[in-house]
Amino acid sequence: MNSGLTNDRHSDELGVTFIELLALIFVISVTLLVGEAVTDKFGRMAGIGAGALSAFVCIIAVILFYRVAGRQHAQQCREFREKYTRVYRVLAMPANEAAIKKAQGAEIKVDDFGWEAAPLLDDGLIYLQGLNPQWRVVWYAGFRPEQIESVATKPQSQYDWNYAWVRNPPPCPFPVQEQLHPSINMGFPMPVKPKRTTATG
Repeated sequence: MNSGLTNDRHSDELGVTFIELLALIFVISVTLLVGEAVTDKFGRMAGIGAGALSAFVCIIAVILFYRVAGRQHAQQCREFREKYTRVYRVLAMPANEAAIKKAQGAEIKVDDFGWEAAPLLDDGLIYLQGLNPQWRVVWYAGFRPEQIESVATKPQSQYDWNYAWVRNPPPCPFPVQEQLHPSINMGFPMPVKPKRTTATG
């Protein structure tokens, strides 16, 4: 299931640099392959020129990809910021296991705060994310209206995080109750589209 979270639970620093590392590997690999192929047919100088040209083209392609992906991500975050605006308190435990995701070692507790979030399933439930003080998601679950109560408008959206928060995030104003080890989380909140699967229960 796409949980709408960054994927590195134990080291967000690695998660931040992984895409950049893949992009670097891509540029180097294409440059070397093109350079060697042209060298074999037309000589060393032609190979160097072809390698340099392919590196330039790859870099431009990566930059364009980042710009398009960045615009799409910013638009999704803006939509989610406008749509999911409330902080809730848990009054009763959610019963549908299909609508619950938790970091290993984390538990949902009555009186936990939950930040309204995009649904994981297209099931009509209200989905909340329990956040630790560093804004990482420790649980993500769907609740019926009588299982939660609204307590506040979000002072800022959990979808407003940026990569500067990896090392020095501002404190989350409505974290979960339990003071878990910072490594117990599922990553930062990310935009997600619900699966067209109806959960029952």
